[in-house]
Amino acid sequence: MMAVSCAKVAQEGGDEPWNELGGDRPVSFRSSLTAPETKATLPTGSSFGVFAYYTKTTNWNSARGATVPNFMYNEEVTFDGTSYSYAPIKYWPNNTNEKISFWAYYPYSASAVLYKKNSTTVFNNTTKDLPDIRFTVTDGQTDFMVSDVAANKTKPAVDTPVELSFNHALSRLSFYVKKVDAAVPEKYTVKLKTIRLDGIYLTATHKNSGTVGWANWTGPRGTVSPFAPADPSAYLTLATSYPAAGSPQAISIVLPQDLSYEYAMLHVEYTIDFEGLLHTRTMISNIPLSSVFEDASALWQKGKEYRVNISITPDDPIEFSVTWSNWGTVHNINC
Repeated sequence: MMAVSCAKVAQEGGDEPWNELGGDRPVSFRSSLTAPETKATLPTGSSFGVFAYYTKTTNWNSARGATVPNFMYNEEVTFDGTSYSYAPIKYWPNNTNEKISFWAYYPYSASAVLYKKNSTTVFNNTTKDLPDIRFTVTDGQTDFMVSDVAANKTKPAVDTPVELSFNHALSRLSFYVKKVDAAVPEKYTVKLKTIRLDGIYLTATHKNSGTVGWANWTGPRGTVSPFAPADPSAYLTLATSYPAAGSPQAISIVLPQDLSYEYAMLHVEYTIDFEGLLHTRTMISNIPLSSVFEDASALWQKGKEYRVNISITPDDPIEFSVTWSNWGTVHNINC
């Protein structure tokens, strides 16, 4: 993916497109994604957005407050299953003392809601520094990642990619469910029908300045359903032991947040059939999330994975236990 350009250099604040930057080495994209067992590689056809800042010969830390994303502004970079590509291609400055710094987020949105840092002022390609970015959880299965700043990159001697290190910005919940082999004479079958999270925040702003993290959670609060098949044939028959680590029956990727809201609930439905009885019992439990995650300070934290163990007995209330750890490792994308 090479090309040659001898056109004019785009000046900061000018109107010339940056793909006409004089030089003969493009900023090409390819991926090297290190993925732990907790997170697969990016799906084929997915994409991320890149912001790139031309700071001339000044270092990023000194120039960021006075520099706009004049090299790339929410540039869509698409993964085809093997490599990443984008258009039009941008070129490195020929002066190897001139620097470009990169920041990215995943997944890409052409209508990303961006704000000037620490404000509600809309961010655009004439706004200085990094944007804060608004994110809304939709299906509870979509990851959201932001990269570290790949700062002060210069024209390489050979076609060498810029390395972007992505980090999970959300929390991941992994649900492991079993039935308890209780000392009862009847044999019974338990089927998991629904796991649902009610009354949680779905929208917040990820901040890239000051204390990096989430802020400005807004309503309405909503629902995410990690497991809720419409067809009863898809209900999950439970065994008497939890699935193997790394193979939960359901997962949900959610916004980090405080769980103290009294109507934030974990909703669990299941059916019980006793041998010799004709009728199926449907059981429903609504447990405050603050209680379920009490040992985790009733918080979901950025970049954490929470294992939620649910055990079900024929008659007694279901029981929970929660453990948590960092959600995988840094995801490196070479671009």
